[in-house]
Amino acid sequence: MKDKQGNELTAKEFLGRWKQGIQQITPYQQSVINLIGVILVFIGVIVGVYATFKSRTWWLFIILVGSFLLTLVSLLSSYQRYSIFKKINKQKEEIKDEQKSTNGT
Repeated sequence: MKDKQGNELTAKEFLGRWKQGIQQITPYQQSVINLIGVILVFIGVIVGVYATFKSRTWWLFIILVGSFLLTLVSLLSSYQRYSIFKKINKQKEEIKDEQKSTNGT
């Protein structure tokens, strides 16, 4: 394994850097990752519902419809969390810009 500069890394060094990077993820970044994951699962459930409906595998269709409802609620929750963190980040940036403009004059 190599780092960005092309230096060889041992497995221990790689895992240490990976752990450090994971610990530095912000709540906003977590919400983005979560939202993308839930969207992918949601698409998979929709495709599964369609495929099981077409193949008339009713027992699986019923399970997937239940999963669809749970995933839909999870998607809405993830989107709300993402929106909240996005607004917070926007407010933070506005505050930083105001502080820079007042300190610079």
